[in-house]
Amino acid sequence: MKKILLLGALFAVNLWAVNDIEVKNAFVKQTPPHAQNSAIFLTIFNNTNKDIALISAKSDISEVSELHTHIHKDGKMMMQKIPEIIIKAHSSTELKSGGYHIMLLKLKK
Repeated sequence: MKKILLLGALFAVNLWAVNDIEVKNAFVKQTPPHAQNSAIFLTIFNNTNKDIALISAKSDISEVSELHTHIHKDGKMMMQKIPEIIIKAHSSTELKSGGYHIMLLKLKK
């Protein structure tokens, strides 16, 4: 399985491509002035013949970046840190509110 690393500048552009991997519609969730956390949402297109995995993300605007998903536990929806996000061959995965996303923790002022 091929693994990819999402770089910090990603959210600043609308399209990022390396070989047959594309990132589109990337944006950072707007936050109130003193918020400590935010999230990055985007769509990753895997145009290759192999499954790939997003294994980490980095950002210049936060001290910590983590891959997250939402789970239902005890009747509540909760965020959970995950080690990777799989993007199947010849498909796309959307990182969106209520699903997979990149969590930005300890935003820098």
